[in-house]
Amino acid sequence: MARVGIIGHGVVGSGVADILWNSAEVLERRAGEKVELRRVCDLRDFPAAPYAARFTKDAALVCEAPDIDIVVECMGGKGAAYRFVKAALENGKHVVTSNKELIADCGTELEGIAAQKGVCLRYEASCGGGIPVIKPIEEDLAANRLTRVAGILNGTTNYILTRMREGGVSFDAALKEAQQKGYAEADPSADILGWDARRKICILAHAAFGTPLSDAAVRTEGIDRLTREDMLYARELGRSVKLLAEAERTPQGWRASVAPAMLPDTHPLACVSDVFNAVLVHGDKVDDVMFYGRGAGASPTASAVCGDVLDIVRCPKKRGARPEGADLPALPSFTRELRLFVRVRRARGAETEARVLAAFPGARLVQIEGEAFADEFAFVTALGQEDALLSAAESLAADLPCGAPIRYLTL
Repeated sequence: MARVGIIGHGVVGSGVADILWNSAEVLERRAGEKVELRRVCDLRDFPAAPYAARFTKDAALVCEAPDIDIVVECMGGKGAAYRFVKAALENGKHVVTSNKELIADCGTELEGIAAQKGVCLRYEASCGGGIPVIKPIEEDLAANRLTRVAGILNGTTNYILTRMREGGVSFDAALKEAQQKGYAEADPSADILGWDARRKICILAHAAFGTPLSDAAVRTEGIDRLTREDMLYARELGRSVKLLAEAERTPQGWRASVAPAMLPDTHPLACVSDVFNAVLVHGDKVDDVMFYGRGAGASPTASAVCGDVLDIVRCPKKRGARPEGADLPALPSFTRELRLFVRVRRARGAETEARVLAAFPGARLVQIEGEAFADEFAFVTALGQEDALLSAAESLAADLPCGAPIRYLTL
């Protein structure tokens, strides 16, 4: 019998408890043995829960008790969650978590403890909610040398960008809709500024390349400076704007970044809309593989957590080592060769065009017909070094009123 304790009975924790309690027979058939919900820790009382007798307010009864084999952490954040997860691992418990902030910041230390104690630390639900991606990268694609991971990793921002493009609404209006539907928090900073996607791409790079679990090397731009007009220009160019998280491994090292990008409408990631997420992985043998589905929500995330629990029950031994990437140097973000899209909020004329072309020789100018766009235009730069192009765009913005630069990619 595998005995499970849960810390945190919020949206995800209650979903996990519900599956363990109400789908016990299904889990037992899949696991080959009984999986029992032994204890749930939360500071609140839930007298109506069918497993109310299993509640405790003492986390030590989960992290240290000899009658718990697997600890599921569903608190979120790094403070108490870090202490409890570390204590559980040090006490020889397997741990499952969906806490991307914890893993992105403290995962290297926690994986080291798990290895020393001969137990498992699983976090499939930390990236992509219910989309299975970490385990397929580690196991099903293990025969490949993986060199690239790119994806749409945040459902909130993808919903906002979809509404701006398809609904023609402003950023503020789309954000308000997302909050009303429960897709965005009252403070949406982690989503719209790219922090959530940054943590996830850090974790995916670790799974794919073996790089350290630290998101400090991942530079990030969010979607807070994008406008409805940017979406209209993208449509004119046959493209879609996405908040793209990318990581690549090169002979010189690895790099990762998060920033808005214009992708061709024919690209698989451009077709991912609403709150859906997708991850594209490139391997030397399999070429491109894409994982797609709902990236958040109580049920999908709880499903992924319980999948990790079953994985531990069936295979409690430590998995093989990840790729040898721990010593790979982290290359600076925003240093690729690419093009930029920039919107100029001034009427197109000889003098204005000359300023643009002086800053960006070879730029392609774009004009949308219609009175609403009579006093502005846009341009797509020639190929150049990303950071140099961004610097030139910043200098041009000091001379002309410009919108936020958007990467113009082909992938």
